[in-house]
Amino acid sequence: MAALDRLPVRVNGEIKLLPVADVLYCYADGNRTVVVTPGGELSSHAGLRRMAERLEPWGFFRCHRAYLVNLGYVRSVVPWTRNAYSLVLDGKREVPLSKHRVAALRRVLGW
Repeated sequence: MAALDRLPVRVNGEIKLLPVADVLYCYADGNRTVVVTPGGELSSHAGLRRMAERLEPWGFFRCHRAYLVNLGYVRSVVPWTRNAYSLVLDGKREVPLSKHRVAALRRVLGW
């Protein structure tokens, strides 16, 4: 079965099917995952690990233990500390890139 290009998220008690292309990044917040879009934040009950498995075929990358980013929106990789970086997305949003994930991102991007 092909991967569905929609992501179920809760909005005012309803389950909405959000186009995966609209998702900038996701982050863990307790026992839920917050899905960030240009229009705001939405909640999902799926854990970040499950979300990563579902979204990786659509160009998402687990950049940190608590973050999953849509590589299609990443505009630059900026040094944050000696061993860590931040990923700058459209709209000047930033997400952390764990020092443990730098090598994997280098392979994915060919940098």
